[in-house]
Amino acid sequence: MKQVNERIPKDEVKNEVISLPVESSCFNKDWILQFHQEEYIRHFICLICRQIANNAMILECPQHASMDESLIVGEHCMELFLKNNNNSCPIQSHDNCLYSRDNTARRYIGDLSVICIRQFEQESKTSNKTENEGEAPGEIKCNFKGKLKNLYGHLNNECPLQLINCWFKPFGCNYLCLRHSLKDHLIENIQQHFDLVIRLFQSMKQTIQLQQ
Repeated sequence: MKQVNERIPKDEVKNEVISLPVESSCFNKDWILQFHQEEYIRHFICLICRQIANNAMILECPQHASMDESLIVGEHCMELFLKNNNNSCPIQSHDNCLYSRDNTARRYIGDLSVICIRQFEQESKTSNKTENEGEAPGEIKCNFKGKLKNLYGHLNNECPLQLINCWFKPFGCNYLCLRHSLKDHLIENIQQHFDLVIRLFQSMKQTIQLQQ
C-alpha cells in the first residue's frame, strides 16, 4: 500500500499559508507550535499541505480504511486537490473520493491557543534583526492571545494591525491605514472629507437637473 505522501505531487504541497485568507487556508504549523507541543497537534496535520487543517475533513474511502494514520485534510486543500486532479483521491489513485466533516478535530483545533496571526507574521518578518537593533520605533503590536475559534472576530473587529479603508472611501478618499491610525486620519482631514462630500452632492445635483 502506498504511503500518504506518495500520491501528492510535490508541486501541490505548500508550506506557506499566509497568502490565503485565514478563513480558508490551513494554519501555519510554526504559529500553532508557539503554545503547543508537536505531539499534541500531529493528528491534526493536513496530509496535503502539512499544516494544521482548517475546517478539517476526514477521508473515508474504503480503499485505505486499514491505514492507521489520521487522514485529515483542510477543506480548502481538499477542494483544490479534487479540482486539479479530476476528483481523484489524494492518498491513492482512485475515483469517487469519500470524505466528510471531522467535527471532533474541528473542536480540538478551534480550542488551540494562539497569538494574533498578523502579529506572528510581523514578528516573522523582523526575526532576522540583531539584538542590538531592537524593535522599530513606534512599531504597533497586537496583544491578542486566545482560542483559535475566536481569532476571526478579533481580526475583523479589534486587531490594531488590520488594514482598513477610510470611512469616506465612498466619497473618494482612498486612504488605507492600520486600524489604530484611522482616528488620526479622520481628525487631520476633516476639511478634505467635507469637500469630498460636498463635491459628490453637487455632482448628484447636476445629474438630477440634467435629467429633468
